[in-house]
Amino acid sequence: MVRSPCAATEEREVDAFEWRMSYHRISAPPDRSDGSESSILSPSPGLNPVPLEKGNAMNPVITKVYRMHRLPAFVFVLTGAILTAAFAFSPVEASPPDRHRLLVQLRPQEKTLAVRDEIQFSSHPGDAFSIHITPKARRVSLRAGVSELPHSFQAGQIFIPQTPGSPADPLTLSLSYEAVFDDPLPDDPVSFDNPGFGVTGTIVPEGAFLLAGSGWYPRIAGRSASVYLEVSAPRGITAVTSGRLIRHEDLDGRTLSVWEIEPTVEGLALSAGPYVRGSLETGKVPVYTYFFPQSARLSGRYLEATASHLEFFELLHGPYAFSKFSVVENFFPTGYGFPSYTLLGTSVLSLPFIPDTSLRHEVAHSWWGNGVLVAPESGNWCEGLTTYVSDYLSQERSSPGEGLLYRRQILQEYASLAGSGEDFPLSRFLGRTSPSTRVVGYGKSAFVFHMIRRRLGDERFWKSLQRIYGDRLFQETSWDDFRKAFTETGGWDPREAARFFDQWIQQAGAPRLEIQDVHIKEGDAGWLVEGSLVQAGKPYALRVPVHLESGGGTERQTIRLEGGSASFSFNTPNRPERLVADPETHVFRHLAPQEIPATVNSIKGSRDLVAVLAASADSGFESIFGLLLESLNQGRAAVVQEDRVKPSDIQGRDVIFFGRPRPATLQWLLPSKPNGIRLSADGFSYDGAAGEGSGDSLFAVFKDPERKGRLSAIFYPLEGAASDSVATAARKITHYGKFSAVSFADGTNCSKTIWPVTESPLIVNFKGPL
Repeated sequence: MVRSPCAATEEREVDAFEWRMSYHRISAPPDRSDGSESSILSPSPGLNPVPLEKGNAMNPVITKVYRMHRLPAFVFVLTGAILTAAFAFSPVEASPPDRHRLLVQLRPQEKTLAVRDEIQFSSHPGDAFSIHITPKARRVSLRAGVSELPHSFQAGQIFIPQTPGSPADPLTLSLSYEAVFDDPLPDDPVSFDNPGFGVTGTIVPEGAFLLAGSGWYPRIAGRSASVYLEVSAPRGITAVTSGRLIRHEDLDGRTLSVWEIEPTVEGLALSAGPYVRGSLETGKVPVYTYFFPQSARLSGRYLEATASHLEFFELLHGPYAFSKFSVVENFFPTGYGFPSYTLLGTSVLSLPFIPDTSLRHEVAHSWWGNGVLVAPESGNWCEGLTTYVSDYLSQERSSPGEGLLYRRQILQEYASLAGSGEDFPLSRFLGRTSPSTRVVGYGKSAFVFHMIRRRLGDERFWKSLQRIYGDRLFQETSWDDFRKAFTETGGWDPREAARFFDQWIQQAGAPRLEIQDVHIKEGDAGWLVEGSLVQAGKPYALRVPVHLESGGGTERQTIRLEGGSASFSFNTPNRPERLVADPETHVFRHLAPQEIPATVNSIKGSRDLVAVLAASADSGFESIFGLLLESLNQGRAAVVQEDRVKPSDIQGRDVIFFGRPRPATLQWLLPSKPNGIRLSADGFSYDGAAGEGSGDSLFAVFKDPERKGRLSAIFYPLEGAASDSVATAARKITHYGKFSAVSFADGTNCSKTIWPVTESPLIVNFKGPL
């Protein structure tokens, strides 16, 4: 038996598309503190990593002038007068902002921070008002001058029944309190569908992680404020937040970090740790890295990539609106994007593709989500748009084929994870909490922007986005605001745009398309090909490309499908070979079953799964099976022992098998093993595997021809495989969602494949005599 070949290289460890679509954290309106989520982009030409020089955490250790890089031609049609008009913006304040002088002391050994805030009000706050802080606060003191100000404190709200002084007098209040932040950190997480893991605030010796929603600093509802922030921490612990860096310095045995935050930042997060700081001079805004010493070698790569992404999005959308951008390392797994910085966990930071993928996505959030804000009551559009301009666009720039593959992957994920009943309108998407919310809020939403771009054309589409960015920077923005921009700036017919937004934003679902009633007739002048394009269910208004391929080339039409069907005809002098609708996948639709390969995502999306444990599996592997099911979002599936499973147990259900089944069980439980899958006690192999070495575990998913419409999957560790290796593979399988079979060696991926798709209801092949 030939074992599955493996190449244990981290470069191939995780598919970047699947990791991005399954890992990164998104905005969670209305609490802006949670930041915004995470592109596949070839390294920018001419950029080389900068070696990290030695230095201490208080001083820049890298300084380099950034070089311009090439952008696609469509960007340059938007320069000149368009850019000048679109980007002449300045945030408008309804009233002057208040001013906070915020002094914070971190006490990691006590999991505590102490706060002293001097609040200077720009206008009278009214007879009674409230200040919001963490409900965990203790020793709360509020003073006006030297006098204690009467107040009550309950459930995180400091209520002041009467404001001191007259409305004409300036008002300054002094507030102080302490609080313990000790949210438990995730211990070896297996699912990343909610990467925050419920952590809003924690302070440990390794550092501090404080979201605005934790209440670590005072906020007054309805009032904007600038913040001068000083964070004092044990020596060597540096604090990072949104805003402009004033300085880091060592003082009296402690480290002081000083920041100035503009009032446009609605929610303030704080990160701290024993950072080595790197910097890069771009000529516009400073770019920083704050990495732990063991990760400092990665700084140069991240600085160059960040500068490249900032330059790209400035030319695409408009000037960067913040005073810096920092890439900050976190001590537990996260992928957050805050105004002017991103926070990535150590395990994420070290993945080799992250600077060109997830980082690009987080930088794009500086324009969409942290720049132009989401109006949460109308749905979170920013994850779809950010996915489109970062993740998808980088693939399209790489090659048309890569863009096509990305669009098809979105449709396959949607069909596998949401199309079976987990779909919902985009107007209801707030944030990712499950595989189905991810594929709708990210993938389907990105595809909607793609269809708009196809309808308007490049120049009008990008010009419209520039106008939105210029007009609505730091303002809450809805899907309807985008519709208005695409009609007013993009020239889209208002009635057509209204119908488009209603069917794609306000409704769940997707059209199901099929070519029917095809007739072909040969005449004196050539061939006549006729047929109908049909959609089932509630009709969508669509424009669907239909191509007729022949020996003389390809003839193209665009069919307007308004109701249940639309007819078409082609006259061609050449013998027809193939008829295909939407050959380049530009229309969002629900794929037919024969178009969806059996994949890891197919099992993740199963709604009726039975799990079977091989009799040969020892007790340690039984716990690993539970780990695998949890990582696949199937933690509730009942586990049945192999020697107790009956045919009735699996009738009409999907099956996942763990371990090496007996030959008789294998024959009736997994009757179909396509694509050259071969299993034995000491090895396995399958068609499409590549690399060198030997694998110790295999995960494969098949369509079961004996049970129509059902799936069979097997996780197959070899006899003698180390339990740690198998457990690591079990955790990672979920990140290979688009693949049909993946194998691992010592927990490292070494081969992966997707079973080929050869049939579609949108393809008609003309074979044999016509």
